[in-house]
Formats: sequence, C-alpha cells, structure tokens
Amino acid sequence: MAHRNARLTEFGRLLLVQRITELGWPPAQAAEALGVSRATAYKWLRRYRQHGQAGLADRPSRPQHCPHALTAAQVRRVLAARRRHRQGPHRLAFRLGMARSTIYGVLPSWPEPACPH
Repeated sequence: MAHRNARLTEFGRLLLVQRITELGWPPAQAAEALGVSRATAYKWLRRYRQHGQAGLADRPSRPQHCPHALTAAQVRRVLAARRRHRQGPHRLAFRLGMARSTIYGVLPSWPEPACPH
C-alpha cells in the first residue's frame, strides 16, 4: 500500500509505464496525465526497466543499515558501567568518553523507577 501522500499506487505506476512503453506516449505527457512530475515518470520507468513489474512495488522507508549505531559490545560496556558505578548518564558519559545523548539512548529509562521493595 502506498503511503498517504503518494500520487501513484502500484496500479498507477504500472499504468504510467505501460503508456510510455506500450502506447508510445512521451514520458512528459504520461506524467502530466497522472499528475506527477516528469522526473517521477522517469524514475518509475527506470525501475521498471531494471526490475520489471516488481520494481514498481512500494519499498520500505526504513534504513538498510546504520553505520553510526553502537555495537553490542559498546552497549554492554555502558550497561556494565552503569551497574558497577551506579552513576547517572552525565558522569557515565565522562567516564566512558561518550556523548551524554549516547548514554541516554542506551539506558532503558532515566530516571529509573523506584525499587518496589
């Protein structure tokens, strides 16, 4: 399913591509008929030519990778320092040489809820 602001659904994309490839419409004319830009028409045409009809499907917007994400070892290091030193994010950041925002992102919740005992 297309996101709510998308001008074209998968059917609309296929219609656009078919008008260009099978009916011989100029991309600008096909784009105008469907209310999208010429660049959008060329984008869908390129994806269709590269991947066939599967190229017209919606793609996830979630990033494929995050190069700046902490490794599991770094997360364990922060959590171990938290347990060992019983300090807050500001002091842990200084102690570990990391940004405070990084420490806040690793810790489950701050401030921690009171112990139920």
